Amino acid sequence: MKFHKLTLLALALSCVCCSLAQTAYKGQLFINNEKFTIQGSLLRVQLRVSYNDDVLNNGEMLNFTPVLKNGFQSQALSSVVINSKERLKYENRKDYFNDLIRTNVPVVTKDPRHGTRYFIYDTTIPYNDWMRNASLFIESEERGWGHTPHVYEDKVFKQIVLNTVPTSTSDFTVDEVFVNGGSSAKADWVQFLDPTNVYSSELSMSGVIPLMDSRKIGKLSNRKFNKAIYEELKKSLDSQLQVQGTVVRNVAIVGYGAPIGNYKKNEIESNERALSLKQFLMKNNSTATDGLTVTWVPEDWDSIASLVDKSSMKLSGAALDIIRTEDVVAGREDELKMLGDGAPYAYMKHYVFPEVCRLKYTAILERKSNGYNSGNTAFNNATAVSVSQMYASANNFKVGSSEFNDIMDLSARLFPDNVEANIDAAGVALIRGNIAQAQNYLNRWETDPRAYNNLGVMYMLQGDLSKAEVYLKMAAAGGVQQARKVLDYLSNVKKLK
Repeated sequence: MKFHKLTLLALALSCVCCSLAQTAYKGQLFINNEKFTIQGSLLRVQLRVSYNDDVLNNGEMLNFTPVLKNGFQSQALSSVVINSKERLKYENRKDYFNDLIRTNVPVVTKDPRHGTRYFIYDTTIPYNDWMRNASLFIESEERGWGHTPHVYEDKVFKQIVLNTVPTSTSDFTVDEVFVNGGSSAKADWVQFLDPTNVYSSELSMSGVIPLMDSRKIGKLSNRKFNKAIYEELKKSLDSQLQVQGTVVRNVAIVGYGAPIGNYKKNEIESNERALSLKQFLMKNNSTATDGLTVTWVPEDWDSIASLVDKSSMKLSGAALDIIRTEDVVAGREDELKMLGDGAPYAYMKHYVFPEVCRLKYTAILERKSNGYNSGNTAFNNATAVSVSQMYASANNFKVGSSEFNDIMDLSARLFPDNVEANIDAAGVALIRGNIAQAQNYLNRWETDPRAYNNLGVMYMLQGDLSKAEVYLKMAAAGGVQQARKVLDYLSNVKKLK
């Protein structure tokens, strides 16, 4: 009897936990115990993800990816793969799991001995201020042998709640970190860049596509609507994409609708339209899968209120009071229809609602260039050749030698607007132990990914290990081997401590 009571209690607690959880993937994933913590320059995201054993059929898998979004800003977090219980039977038939292993994507295999499974999701990313008011979405990519992948997107938290962990500027003192008592960088810690190497710059473009102007794009069927939006985006970006080496990296699209008809119906239809558009753009290779977000605001009352406030509509004040005080699902639209025998609502329907129906987009383009003859550089071909020659001359000597150091330092002084020359001179200063000079060289390039490694080394030498690790991890993620060496060094120091 005692065993049965405990079993019933466990089942009851399980039901309570699921009822308090947010759901994703057709209501089959339960997310709770959420925790969002600012730790220095990082944001730590912790979730408990539960699911029943029948969430997937044999041979299927689910790619679980949390995404933070705030307006046009978005950040995809690390992915986790939920796999069916017969993983081994299928994984040898495809290379996908080998790809997962190579890219260190965690795989959770269901255990048939339990009806309910869960895993603890715990990751960190560099923190940005826009994340403070962000929403958390879950993108679930369903894969199975023999059918096309399908992506589901669910908003699980309208606004995340951030906790802050007090941290000092450094977890260790300089003496504890530099166990050999040194205050300069090792030669193999710093990165030296060839000024002639290909690098990339980013360009942001944004715009608005009206959905209810003379073309009535918003009235088209999903298939025709998707094609029309694709053509509009292509046309707006085409002039930039004609520049050699330019590709689309990220596209964030937000659609806005008007309150015509039932709110729940509008919400369902707008979500379906957003998903359909995203799938169409993915199918047409508009951008990388993880670089595309499409969301929809079913009824954009904020814009409606703004337009009414600026209009010459009669009883606009009364209409604004209704918008501000009456809830959408409690009859806001019905109240507006009854106001002034329906005249204000008729005005809004004719003049305001069509203007509200629109689609906003922001595209991030990446433009690769060869370090010279680029519109964003402050040096011309002759200068680039001179910088290149000096770099080649320096490399005739051993890294860290006085000859090498002097040539690199002189290069930055002669060509102060050359990014690579400044980063290289900062590397020399770090080897020499002249941290102040290194900072002078790097100050202008704190947001340039090419400078991340040397910035990380500089902050480490200053004793700001939290900031150093952020830059070094970003550099390591970009494939910089020197950053991996420094991170290993810091890891070993922590173990000694």
